[in-house]
Amino acid sequence: MRRFLVLAVVSALLIAPGCTKKAEKVEISVPDDELAAEVEDWQLTNEEFEAFLRRLPQAQRARYETPEGRVEFAQRIMQEEMAYLEAKKMKLEEREDIAAQIESATRSILVSQYLMDVVDVKARPSDEELHEYYDMHQDLYTSLETIRAQHIFALKKAKLDDLKQQIDAGTEKFTTLAQKFSEDPLTKRDGGDLGFFNPGGYIKGVGFSQTFSDAVSAMEPGKVYGPIKWDQGYSLVRVNEKRPAELRPYEDVREDIASRLSADKVENVRTQHFDEVQKNYKTRNLMAERYGKSQRGPQELFDLAQNSSDPRQRLQAFQEIVDKYPQDAVAPQALFMVGFVYAEEIKDYAMADRTFSSVIEKYPESEMAQTAKWMMDNLDKPLPKFDNLDDLNRQIEGKTR
Repeated sequence: MRRFLVLAVVSALLIAPGCTKKAEKVEISVPDDELAAEVEDWQLTNEEFEAFLRRLPQAQRARYETPEGRVEFAQRIMQEEMAYLEAKKMKLEEREDIAAQIESATRSILVSQYLMDVVDVKARPSDEELHEYYDMHQDLYTSLETIRAQHIFALKKAKLDDLKQQIDAGTEKFTTLAQKFSEDPLTKRDGGDLGFFNPGGYIKGVGFSQTFSDAVSAMEPGKVYGPIKWDQGYSLVRVNEKRPAELRPYEDVREDIASRLSADKVENVRTQHFDEVQKNYKTRNLMAERYGKSQRGPQELFDLAQNSSDPRQRLQAFQEIVDKYPQDAVAPQALFMVGFVYAEEIKDYAMADRTFSSVIEKYPESEMAQTAKWMMDNLDKPLPKFDNLDDLNRQIEGKTR
């Protein structure tokens, strides 16, 4: 069983895109010192062998990293190749059930690659959009300050006063006293080590204590402080290390930002793309005909969005109004609501700002243009309470007079 499990893993690696090299006739002879294995005309280079090995799960990779393990792993890959050649001799690909699997896999690979290369690439944000998002969401990419400290805990302050005198006099070490006298069972054995923690976060042996956290945050590394009083008792504390908050470089998070922004656009991009492609084919959506949902009107879409509690569904319905019915009376309000959902529900202020700008550009005569301008000027401020857009407009008019 174990042997075939390993073979299955190797097989999965070898059929991954870009990793196959099935029984091709070798035109140029590869020197033996550059090869890991051969089966007939098929050759496995050392580089390919290392790539396969790196892609194994860590637990399995450790097994094959010894010289004996590498020999075994090469043999497993050769077994996979021989199984492939034997299957070809038997013409297994022509068997009905196998042919269906091959067709299904081929279809899936082609569809996925087409969407990736032709359609979804249109949803990728520009460099300007990526930089704008990074600048407006630096809190998402900033690591918090990290502190490592140790403490000696006691229920009574007098006990720690005595220990502090010994530490200050240099007669005893902090760690030794923590191991002997600390009343914190979770950290006593480790010399009171609290590990690394973020200010305001969970601390081993302490739990969540704003009082303790605030006190430690103000301490200088290397000095012994206390006794400090906190929720559970008293502590002597020594901070051993402080790592300041740090903003991750733009290049390190660029692809993460692209994925975030693309996810918001990809459904609309796919819809628009296939609306055009569909013109080249004779098609019928029988489900749409049966249930009559293919042509929702603008007001129906607006009501659907308003009644939904899912912000993504709301975005999709509002955006559909703008895309399909841009001249309808409800379209300016729908586009404004796209920006509003981004601002107030998803907290994506970069997308909100762009959407409100689009409201002003596309519908400059609409009363929503003034509301959009006010929203752009107040994205970083608390929004006034309102029951509907008319109520919001009245409040804005009152504030701008």
